Amino acid sequence: MSRPDLDTPLLDRGIELVDYDPLSRQNHSREVQAKRRDPLARMMRFYRTAKRTAWDIDELPWDEAPVPRFESERWNLLWSSVVQQQLQADQTAVAAASRLLLDVPDTEARLYYTTMVQDEARHLEGWTRLADMLQPVDAFNPYFEELSQMLAESEMIEERVLVFQVLFEGCALEAFREISKATEKTILGAMANKLLVDDAIHHRSGVTYEEHLLSKASPSMKRHLSDVLKNYTPVYVANLQWRPPVRQWLSRTLAEHDKYVVDRNKALINRAMTDLGLAAAF
Repeated sequence: MSRPDLDTPLLDRGIELVDYDPLSRQNHSREVQAKRRDPLARMMRFYRTAKRTAWDIDELPWDEAPVPRFESERWNLLWSSVVQQQLQADQTAVAAASRLLLDVPDTEARLYYTTMVQDEARHLEGWTRLADMLQPVDAFNPYFEELSQMLAESEMIEERVLVFQVLFEGCALEAFREISKATEKTILGAMANKLLVDDAIHHRSGVTYEEHLLSKASPSMKRHLSDVLKNYTPVYVANLQWRPPVRQWLSRTLAEHDKYVVDRNKALINRAMTDLGLAAAF
């Protein structure tokens, strides 16, 4: 699957120079570079990219198997639980994106979040339809619910963008890559591939907007944000380690992989934090 071109500025495409004077070309180059560095101009690029890559839920291959088929009932229940957990996650994502749309102060960001709300609503529709095709299972993750409540109670836009888009969506990309590899030629696999594109845009736009927000933040504000993030870390790790009842039989088999996921996500989060000039969370 092709990935959206997020590195070539959409605002700069299709521009033809009518004045070929070297000084004019140099000035134009400076303008282009300034746009590339400006976070709000980059948010407009993400806005246009998100509109261009938007898709319809009916594009999914609904005539294919919903998930990998197994004769073993417990494997079928396993995949049902995976879908249920994604459904829970996107219920939170719709609410978080909607709040950001209403609360962000910058027009460029507000335009972008109109596309993100549509994305998350489309994801929720897809997971709902897919879950209805499968056997119901109890896969409600109490630790993810606790994280969702913490996010919902936050009044800081900087905290919400950081936790939701920079950290959660960034780590979710790794999970969708694993799901995609394990579920080829299924509706679930097609969903994972679509979300890899959407969530990459969500994550990178979040990094860009967080950079803009932090550029105006005081050192004490940044320290406070780093301290607040430490409240999330133990709950986040518990969320990663939690396994629904229908997957308990895999606990011993997947123990090494579980440790790898926790270590990988900790490293991803620490790198994202330090890249933004914040203290590492772990």
